[in-house]
Amino acid sequence: MLYEQLDRNRWMTVGLFALFALVIGGLSIAVDVLFFGDTGLVGPLIIAAIIVIIAFTFSWFMADRVVLGTVGARAANPEQPAEQQLIDLVESVALTANMPVPKVYVIDDPAPNAFATGRSPEKGVVAFTTGLLEKMDRPQVEAVAAHELSHIANRDSLIGVVAAVLVGLVLIICRLALRLLFFGGGRRRGGGGRGGGQAQAIMMVIGLVALILAPIFATLLRFAVSRRRESLADVNAVRLTRNPDAMIGALEVLAGDDTQVDFAHGLSSHLWIEEPEHSQGSWLDRLTATHPPIDERIEALRAIAGDMRFR
Repeated sequence: MLYEQLDRNRWMTVGLFALFALVIGGLSIAVDVLFFGDTGLVGPLIIAAIIVIIAFTFSWFMADRVVLGTVGARAANPEQPAEQQLIDLVESVALTANMPVPKVYVIDDPAPNAFATGRSPEKGVVAFTTGLLEKMDRPQVEAVAAHELSHIANRDSLIGVVAAVLVGLVLIICRLALRLLFFGGGRRRGGGGRGGGQAQAIMMVIGLVALILAPIFATLLRFAVSRRRESLADVNAVRLTRNPDAMIGALEVLAGDDTQVDFAHGLSSHLWIEEPEHSQGSWLDRLTATHPPIDERIEALRAIAGDMRFR
């Protein structure tokens, strides 16, 4: 069942990134129509392909470093007993998972949280806040480590940063284009007659709507990418540790702690085990959340724990 879920997850991710590419392609066409009066498709699609290639290249080589620098992460210090224990624990989980040992980073922050990044299992990085190390016991920290290593093994970390970069590009393109349109005006070409003018006007309206709706659609796609992967990482953590109570206990610690990481998380919020600074009280909160509600994650793991105990 787990491997079937992972396989479905991979195909869903392929589909979601295809939609990302379509969004950026649509934006290129919209900008071309609004600013140059051109209704051709070849030029804008070539530009969109170049943008997507650049985004993937940046994500592959640089995005993990940017994320670590943004959150103020530092390499774990082996001379500190607690951090050496963390390094040993991560190594133990990696050996159990039969995967390369990721680099371990620590973030000096009282809020309990953690995330993983890296473009491949060989380049994986896991980061834990000092608050998490202080507020969770060893089995719970081990469960969190297994959760994060699952993200690395399934390449969720790469997909997460690529999604963040693509959403950021969509937001930048749309904001810049809208500002230029309303404050600088778009370039207009002759419509070639009344019929041509009407067709061009319709295309311009469609282009304007695309600029307004594309950021919303792209953001919702990013949420869809991260939510499913977060739940699967919970399940994988239980599979690796054979201790569902530890993962449940770790989520309960996160749910019961009100402190938040002390920096702007921006587009990297979906990388954390608990989404920073996001309430899930209303339907709108849940719609715009990058993670499933923690109470739902706990209930899902309790069902798994019950199945394991009755085997």
